[in-house]
Amino acid sequence: MNDTPEHIYKKQFEITFEQPLKERLENIFEMTELARNIIQNRIKSQNPGISDIDLKIKLFKIFYKTDFDKQTFDSIIDDMQKYYAHKESSNR
Repeated sequence: MNDTPEHIYKKQFEITFEQPLKERLENIFEMTELARNIIQNRIKSQNPGISDIDLKIKLFKIFYKTDFDKQTFDSIIDDMQKYYAHKESSNR
């Protein structure tokens, strides 16, 4: 849905760039964390009982699915699984 007029987008842009850099960054981090929490809650609702490891991996897949070629992506996921499995077993 894209029903916001162009002049409103421009005004939002102007307001944002009038803010100090620190405030803009804080807003970006806050929005990123909000998006992460929304996605994480959606994953949990669709996968009741999902392990913390699987949740982190699923979240990674959603956020970074277009950032790597398939081989690198699969390698990162494999390394994540090994890392979290090792971390979990050493905490016992």
